[in-house]
Order: sequence, then C-alpha cells, then structure tokens
Amino acid sequence: MDSLVKRIGYYSEVDSHAFESIKRLTHKIETRSPGQEIVVEGEHVDFVFVVVSGWAIRFRMMDDGRRQILNFMLPGDCFDLMAIGRARSDHSVSAASDVTLRRIRADDFMKTISNDPQLATSFWWAAIQEEAILREQIVRVGRRTARERVGHLILELNRRVAAVTGELSDHLALPVPQALFADALGLSIVHVSRTLSRLKADGLVRTTRAGIEIMNRKKLSELCDFDSRYLHLEKLKFKPYGRTTPD
Repeated sequence: MDSLVKRIGYYSEVDSHAFESIKRLTHKIETRSPGQEIVVEGEHVDFVFVVVSGWAIRFRMMDDGRRQILNFMLPGDCFDLMAIGRARSDHSVSAASDVTLRRIRADDFMKTISNDPQLATSFWWAAIQEEAILREQIVRVGRRTARERVGHLILELNRRVAAVTGELSDHLALPVPQALFADALGLSIVHVSRTLSRLKADGLVRTTRAGIEIMNRKKLSELCDFDSRYLHLEKLKFKPYGRTTPD
C-alpha cells in the first residue's frame, strides 16, 4: 500500500494516516505471471485491486484476435473501481510482468471510503488521473505519428514510474516485452522496432537490456509535444526537461 499512498499523495491533500483503514481491510495478496488474467471482460467484478509490484495492462480484444492496450498499470495503481457499482467489466486486465496484487472486496472498500471524506477525495483524484491518461492515449493513437507515439509513451511511463520512486531518472526500466508497446500504440512490432532505431539514430534514446535510456529529454519532448501536466504531478516539482527543482 505504500506505493498507493505515495502516488495519491502527489496530487491529493490526504494524510497518510487516512489510509490505515484501507490497510486494515481484509485482503488477499495474489501473484500473476506474464499473460495471466486478472479481470476478464464481461465478468462481474467483486474486488478492487491495488498493484503492489510489477506491471499490468488494461485492454480490449477484437473478435479477430487483435488487441488494443488502453493503459499500463504500475505499482500504486488501483483498479477496478467499477466493482463498486457491481457492473460487468467492459475490458480485460492481465499481468504484463510478474505482478503482485492486493485484492480487496468491493463492498468493504466502498464502506471504508464512504466513511472518510479524505479517502473518498483521494480516490476521486486517482480516477481523474486515470481518465487523463486515457484521454492522452486517444490523442496519441489517433493523431500522433509513429515516432511521436513511441516517444510520448516512453516519457509518460518515465514520469509515472517517478511518481512511485519520487526520483525522475533518465532510465526507464521496462519489465515488459516490446510487443506490448505495439499493442498500446496501434503499431506492428516491426514498426515499433524501426521507430526506436530512428530515435536512437537521432540521439534521443538508447536501448539497454533493462529498458530505455532517455538521452535528450528536451528534444524528445519537443518532438512528440509532450506536456506532463495531464499527469497531475506538480508536487514532485520536476523541471520540464530535467529532474526535481529545489523548494
């Protein structure tokens, strides 16, 4: 829960002690391997999940087997809040890497946040941030070129990881295969590979065994028109193209 408390604390004025009631809720710690299902489209969801470690993906499958990844879920992310309304899931969620989850009954979760305005506000803000990420995904896939899509996603994930660690690093550790980038960006695996090669040739990124190194954040941000304000991480005081600014 520490990653959830830390992440929400960046964009919501909430006392960390307010989360004690959530921490005390009866829960189950579950693990999934890459590709294993967490939520299946069409099923009734009775639980809320918090990502403890690892990455998961939210996606939709087409009848012909094509997949569109809607967003990546990182440590500290909470889903599926639609369980509170006893709705059927309109999407699927699966593990993108080895992932550890905290599973909480939706009824217990709802009762707890309903009794604490601070908690209710904090999860409302979490929903706002997720909606903002989904809106940006629509623009990214619908209007950006391949180079812009790849660069924009790298910068987004880089900032979101920083919200968990509290430090903006130029290295983005990627515990997931490159093929997931293709399904998230509406591109083929070959197209993503070629696009990364172009970005490397331009001196903007460098690939490593562990992930991607951002070599020129300013130029990469300008290339893909990346504006991090939609992530609502102003409290981290990151410079537009660098690390944290002094208080």
